[in-house]
Amino acid sequence: MNDIVILVGGKGSRLGKLTKKNPKPLIKIKNKRFLDIILSKLIRYNFRNIYLLCSFKKKKFFSIYNHKKIHNSKIICIDEGNPKDTGGALFKLRKRIKNSFFCINGDTFFDIDYNLLKIKKDEKQICNIAITNNNNYKKNSKVNNLSLTKKGLIQYSNKKTKLMNGGVYFFKKKIFKYIPNKKISLENDIFKILIYKKKIKGIFFKDKFIDIGSKNNLSYLKKNPYLVKQKAAFLDRDGVINRLIKSGYVVNYKQLKLLKGVVDGIKFLNQNGYLTILVTNQSCVGRSIISEKKLNRIHFLLQKYLKKRNNSYLDDIFYSPYYKHSKNKKYRLNSFDRKPNPGMLIKAILKWNIDLKSSFFIGDSKTDFTAAKKVGVKFYYKDKVSLLNQFKKILNK
Repeated sequence: MNDIVILVGGKGSRLGKLTKKNPKPLIKIKNKRFLDIILSKLIRYNFRNIYLLCSFKKKKFFSIYNHKKIHNSKIICIDEGNPKDTGGALFKLRKRIKNSFFCINGDTFFDIDYNLLKIKKDEKQICNIAITNNNNYKKNSKVNNLSLTKKGLIQYSNKKTKLMNGGVYFFKKKIFKYIPNKKISLENDIFKILIYKKKIKGIFFKDKFIDIGSKNNLSYLKKNPYLVKQKAAFLDRDGVINRLIKSGYVVNYKQLKLLKGVVDGIKFLNQNGYLTILVTNQSCVGRSIISEKKLNRIHFLLQKYLKKRNNSYLDDIFYSPYYKHSKNKKYRLNSFDRKPNPGMLIKAILKWNIDLKSSFFIGDSKTDFTAAKKVGVKFYYKDKVSLLNQFKKILNK
């Protein structure tokens, strides 16, 4: 996947004392940094690198995030030096980024499908911008009052419109030709040039848009933190995804026989905005029946098969290799991860910022039920119909 840049250098002056010592992206929403909330959304895209362009209170970003690995992405903090605004800051990345890339503001949450923002090979524009309705931002002057041509090109309108910049961009590498090594605004200066050159398209999204740049918006989000949480479907593996082997364990991929409706069911969840997370006990590792390497190989081949069949995917896989009588000490240590304990579920909830009220868990055993009950997520036993039909029933679709 392409790289992504997050602009986190601003002072957040509109928030007054709230950002005197703490930058906007590090403000906490119910004990979770706003930037971590953004990251929990981004990691599902498996970006190679996540660049943080830092200026104000940059040491805080470096100490928390620099060179941190999160899911399948690496976070790299970049010091922009003297503040260069949202445009000049990008100059620092001209030699690091080799291809097209995404760029977002670190103080907004726009719950869109990033894949829909990509520029197609036959398109000539340099940038696609996610556009939203301006319903609450009267003071927003950055790429506001827009209109779209029939071809989707962005224009400034002479009349008042509701369309405004949503703060999510997809750039071709060519954008660096327009970025000088000086203080300059991406929105007010660079975009203005590209709009007049007909080099920017806008794609309108109705999805949830939240900007924490004002006290009112920040206060509203703190009172309604569920607005930036994600919904998830937790799935047990053996007996839900694949047939149980009555006399033993799945020790190679050939033994992983998928049940009816699994592939189409996972695609259905992907299309309906659910994180799809596998949560499975695998004491066969602790029992020395199979190695972790071989287990990961089985899961890798499963993901490969899903992608090949219908471009579906599991967002994450949590497994518990622990067995209390294991000959290997490390596999006797963390029994809290083993269902009926909720360790794996808790890890997934924290990592992905999951809203339990809009999520559910499908399993085939009492241990699954107990683990779900301990975290407070709705539980369903796997029924005899296809998994796709069960998902449709749960979602009432």
